[in-house]
Formats: sequence, structure tokens, C-alpha cells
Amino acid sequence: MDALRYVFLVFHLFGFAALLGGVFYQLRGKDTVTGGYMVTSAVVQLVTGAGLIWTRTSLDLPVNGAKMWVKLGLDVLVAAAALIGMRNKQAWAFFSVASFTAAAVVVAVVWK
Repeated sequence: MDALRYVFLVFHLFGFAALLGGVFYQLRGKDTVTGGYMVTSAVVQLVTGAGLIWTRTSLDLPVNGAKMWVKLGLDVLVAAAALIGMRNKQAWAFFSVASFTAAAVVVAVVWK
């Protein structure tokens, strides 16, 4: 079960890297649009985040419930903004994905 937790953690980090890496890559150009990779990465974040919580509770490791609810809310906002941005091709959705992703990282790192 511990190995599964690490698999979820690695793919959770891959999802984050795909989201924020894509944001930084697109900021170099003039066309800031939300692509399908952002929606896929947001879904990866949601699924692997739930998997991480599941494995931690299964192994009787501590889980900060309030922090996890905040992260879940931010991940849902990322997924919703990415989906809206992919359909409407508007810049505000792109910057919303970037902001919500950065906020999720700050919550993950700073909140103990």
C-alpha cells in the first residue's frame, strides 16, 4: 500500500508539472489559451489527490481534513476553469487556471 501511495504522489506531481509547465510555456507566446492538456492534468490532480488521501487513511497516517478540503476545492476550480477555457478560448480562464494551481501549491507546501 505504501508503494501505491508513492505512485499516486509521483503522478500528482506530474499533473502539477504539466499544468504549471504549460502555463509558463504559453506565457512566452502571445496566445494564452487553455488546452486539452490542462483539463487532463486537472483531472489527474483530482484523481491522484483523492488516491493520496485514501492511501494515507488506509495506512493510518495523519490527514489534515481542512487542508484537504481546501485543496480539493482549488483542484475543482482548476478543472472547471480549464474546461471553460478550453471551450470558450478566453484569456481569463487561462490565468484562472494558473492562479488556482499556484494557490494549490502554496496550500500544499505552507499549510502544515
